[in-house]
Amino acid sequence: MYAALFSLTGVFLIAVGGVLFAAPEAYLSLYVPSDVAEASFAARRLAAPVCGLGGLLLLARNLPTGAFASRVAWLISAVWLGVAATGIFHFGTGAATRAILIAAATEVILALLFGLAALQKRPPR
Repeated sequence: MYAALFSLTGVFLIAVGGVLFAAPEAYLSLYVPSDVAEASFAARRLAAPVCGLGGLLLLARNLPTGAFASRVAWLISAVWLGVAATGIFHFGTGAATRAILIAAATEVILALLFGLAALQKRPPR
């Protein structure tokens, strides 16, 4: 499960980063009520870290079982929970449409899956 989850999520993040860079309006139109020039600028700036995180996941997909692999999975779980929380927050403030709640639910599921992967990769006792 660990390798597949890391691989699929890594590829997904690299694709999202590419969209954020090349066509931020396409991504923003899913969640932002109206296109704001500042949002496109921020989305383009976020493209590199999103691609970088995807690349790190691809590099980490074959880590051997142990404390490091488990901690990486816990960290990514926390990242997804944080992303979900910001989506819910921005929906509450009116800065995001209802579609962000679907994204947030998906992000919570990813957080749970990465938590399970962390448990799977923890060192034997």
